[in-house]
Amino acid sequence: MKKLLSIMLVVLMVLSVVACTTTPTEPEKPAEQPTEAPVEQPNEAPVEPPVEPTEPAVAYEGIGLQLKNKTGLTIDEMYIYPVGEEMGSSVVEAGWKDKDVDEENYEQYIYIVRETGKEMEVTVVFEDQTKAVWQVGTLAMYDELSLKKGTDVANWEHEALDKDEDKMLVDLVVALGKTADNFYPGYVLIPVELKNKTGKGIKELYFYEEGGDPKMYNNMIDYLYTPEGEKIDVLMSGKAKEGGMYLFKCFIRPLADNYAIDVVFDDDTSITYPIDDWFKEDGSGNLPNEISLKNAEDPDDIKVQYDDGVPEPIDYLAESLAKGYVVDQWYPTYAEADVDAETVEALRAAMAMIPVPGDEEPAEEPGEAPAEEPTGEATGEDTAPEGYVIPEGYVGLALNIKNKTGKTINAFYIYETPEHPELFADLHVSVVEEGWKDKDADGDNYEKNIYIIRPVAESYTIQVMFEDGTEFTKDLGALAMYDKISLKGPAAEDVEHEPNDDPADIALMDELVAAGVATDGEYPIVLAEVPAGYTGLHLMLKNKSGKEIEKVYLFPTGEDKGKNIFKTVVEGMIPTEDETVEGKPHEVFAYVYRETAKLGAMTLRVKYADGTEEDFELQPLEDYTAFTIKDKPEDFKQKVTDDIEDTVAMDLLVTKVLGKSTDGVEFEPLA
Repeated sequence: MKKLLSIMLVVLMVLSVVACTTTPTEPEKPAEQPTEAPVEQPNEAPVEPPVEPTEPAVAYEGIGLQLKNKTGLTIDEMYIYPVGEEMGSSVVEAGWKDKDVDEENYEQYIYIVRETGKEMEVTVVFEDQTKAVWQVGTLAMYDELSLKKGTDVANWEHEALDKDEDKMLVDLVVALGKTADNFYPGYVLIPVELKNKTGKGIKELYFYEEGGDPKMYNNMIDYLYTPEGEKIDVLMSGKAKEGGMYLFKCFIRPLADNYAIDVVFDDDTSITYPIDDWFKEDGSGNLPNEISLKNAEDPDDIKVQYDDGVPEPIDYLAESLAKGYVVDQWYPTYAEADVDAETVEALRAAMAMIPVPGDEEPAEEPGEAPAEEPTGEATGEDTAPEGYVIPEGYVGLALNIKNKTGKTINAFYIYETPEHPELFADLHVSVVEEGWKDKDADGDNYEKNIYIIRPVAESYTIQVMFEDGTEFTKDLGALAMYDKISLKGPAAEDVEHEPNDDPADIALMDELVAAGVATDGEYPIVLAEVPAGYTGLHLMLKNKSGKEIEKVYLFPTGEDKGKNIFKTVVEGMIPTEDETVEGKPHEVFAYVYRETAKLGAMTLRVKYADGTEEDFELQPLEDYTAFTIKDKPEDFKQKVTDDIEDTVAMDLLVTKVLGKSTDGVEFEPLA
């Protein structure tokens, strides 16, 4: 039986590579890549706007690599660049440990873009600030750079990957399109604070260069999620407390004097807003960083300006620029990877779920005072959902946490320790608000009692992120009700985890438990259970028949055909295979319940668009089965698939339908 590991692999593995939240220490930091977008950094002079087109005059190619740290040392920075040229930005995050210390994370899979055919050099900066420079020659897709036995590059190896699993992971990061160093020759990263104040909801938004094709890019709304990871289908007007959301991420676009925004509102009206002179400085020498859409009828009633607010938008935009957080998940293509389109969408959805900013409510306009900070313990909703009951497999935990680190904490995550931390770590939501001061700075508020709901696990991990950009992770082992987590310094070894026997603390935590209000506002929802007597079947159908398919039925042989198993997941016909069509629309997925006792004799009925039908008598049916319909009925294939792209797509579908049968039928449990 397949596990959810396939989803972890595809949807969340990439986050460990391209969306880490640490910031490298900077010993003599090399110059940034010239194609980074101009944005003012906090308390720094504004960056000069680009004055030359960034369209590359030379050929570039995308390169997917596997990196291994077997040096016995911790690596803080790694640069890959043409010999004799600027190093650019690091392709790894600080604190990359070697195999002996962290066997599960010593391998990384990255995607970079470099000039075709150039001889490459690698510079590695270790934690103690020693450096090693390595001539690696030309690089190609599926190459491996294995750093072995200390700092002597004579021991390091550059060779081609030979394992299909490694190549598959390389394909995933390449298909996503996000580079490890945010270098996209021919394009600029454009950080934007985007506000909808039109009074209408927006269901489509395209940002593009003047004269360009807006539909060349993605609809930004397709990639909007709440900080809790819930999909947003309409960007409502106003601030967060009014149901809206201010956005603080980047677009990747060709350099241009003028841009435009095409908008379709939720009432199906549309408008084009001109964004002129984006790279033109104002009277104070600042470049614009905010676009506020003011009017749904007047395209000129917008505000394009420089907002100097800290942390919003300056700090948030600086973070997005440094991390390459892209709001519409559109990336230029420099290399092709053979990855299913639905898998790529899952990857991009995972990237889109990264919230910038966190919990803080932004100010209405530049110069206006920021929203008042909450004074209570809870950082989420003030009340639990009506009638909410903790689902089976989850546990409520009341905990006492203390900040004695000597530093301000911006985020504190508590999550179940993942089996494969290099592939998957669901951090959940921070249990503290940004700006949690330590005991010396705020003796009244350094201690908090919290209540959270988490999956039952044998071990839990905390991740603490400080205001200065440093962070640490600590595996706590088992957690129990009323436990105390005391952070007595700024490192993992300073964490003290023990039972709390203070009656005053326990009384306060009992009040939180009685109220049922989760401090982080997170109330898990579980998938529907398979009815007793039935089996949940992850299924795939490939249409290679040469004809469009209208409906597909799966039923015990000789019984009623039931409903179309693609009823809730496919609109219109299932096309036949066409190699000229981008993606694989002829491959579709379903999840259905069928009686376990009858899986040995099942029929698959296919109804074509021309009205004809074909029945296929199946072999005993198993989970994760793929059916291939061909032009000759005798060539029909039924196979349990172990293709990771297919299994991921099947798993992803289950989460989309919340575990319900895709034929729309509710099945009563059997006695």
